[in-house]
Amino acid sequence: MKLYNSEAMSTTAESKPPDCFACRAVGGAGLIGIGGYLGINATKNKTTLGKYFVSFLSFGFICLGVARYKQTFPFHRKQELGNQQK
Repeated sequence: MKLYNSEAMSTTAESKPPDCFACRAVGGAGLIGIGGYLGINATKNKTTLGKYFVSFLSFGFICLGVARYKQTFPFHRKQELGNQQK
């Protein structure tokens, strides 16, 4: 007895794009939000080393959020060899 239809599941999974705009927007906004939160809290840190460290982390998360939205490294998807050949 089958609990699911494997053919229907494979066709719906194949029909979706691997990285849709909404997924990139939500992921990018989340990472930028984390970076903003860390940036605000970096000013509240008492030590200078702590401020610089948390500010560096904040900048890193913001850069990752922008990279996620724009699909640049490390979030880009490589084309398969078959798709590159004409």
